[in-house]
Amino acid sequence: MAEMSLGYLVFEVSKPAAWRDFATTHLGCQIVADAHGEDCALRIDRKAYRLLLRQGKADDLAVLGWEMPNEAALQALATRLAAAGVAAETFGAEDIGARQVTAGLRFRDPLGLVNEAVVGQPDAAMPFASDAMPGGFVTGEFGLGHAVLATGRKAAAMEDFYMRVVGLSLTERIDTKIGPIKVDGAFLHCNRRHHSLALIAIPSRKRLLHFMLQAAQLRDVGMALTRARAAGIKPSLDLGQHPDPDGTISFYAPTPSGFDYEIGAGSGAIDPATHRTEVKHATSDWGHKPSLRMQMRGAIDMIADKFRKAA
Repeated sequence: MAEMSLGYLVFEVSKPAAWRDFATTHLGCQIVADAHGEDCALRIDRKAYRLLLRQGKADDLAVLGWEMPNEAALQALATRLAAAGVAAETFGAEDIGARQVTAGLRFRDPLGLVNEAVVGQPDAAMPFASDAMPGGFVTGEFGLGHAVLATGRKAAAMEDFYMRVVGLSLTERIDTKIGPIKVDGAFLHCNRRHHSLALIAIPSRKRLLHFMLQAAQLRDVGMALTRARAAGIKPSLDLGQHPDPDGTISFYAPTPSGFDYEIGAGSGAIDPATHRTEVKHATSDWGHKPSLRMQMRGAIDMIADKFRKAA
């Protein structure tokens, strides 16, 4: 059976011009003429859009977009949402025209983040090509990459929602530290990609911790890191490798909105039918040294959360 995938992300950004330059120069995206209902649309593969930019003050993730394999799967999701008491809005003609899909639903998770589930996310008329990422990205059945959300104190509710209602499955749990930051989380899959969504139980001023794009060639990861350093963009996590079965070799660095991007290569795939859930106590086999900026940001968020808890 065809499986769902992470189809697109919508970011609300306060500096659209900086984002356009960043997306083309550092991520290797293509800007396309049709904004698909937002202010700017970006390509990374044969799809007409994968990243959408919406001008605003939040500088955060605005929409998680899921591509469903068919209308039967979309209707099954609608049934689960109704059974869980989650309000869902069926796409009207304006939404269908903007996203250029055949059908869609819009709903919110327990933290209020908008999710869209669509059928028929469109392909572009022209092949994808990028001077900054000449090898291209690994997408197709795997979707665009992954997104990692901070759940704060609603970790259990968020995990239940995305697994029981949306339909993702648990790949592995993480129980470790990055510097002084305690990291507990769940990595969720919806196809053979190790995870399309991760939920991390830490406080954060932003709902999105990072999003990941998978390069087809390791060389392009190294070149992206070189470009970032040359532009004065200091990595949040330096080059390193995640443990198997993920196995991604990657680095993390800040976007113009403050949340991070991850570019990696060599990611392992799983078999959803036979995969066994594991608990990992390390996020990396080697590297991924956290920057002082990342450690301080995490510490500030934890201190702020303690003050909110005491109030």
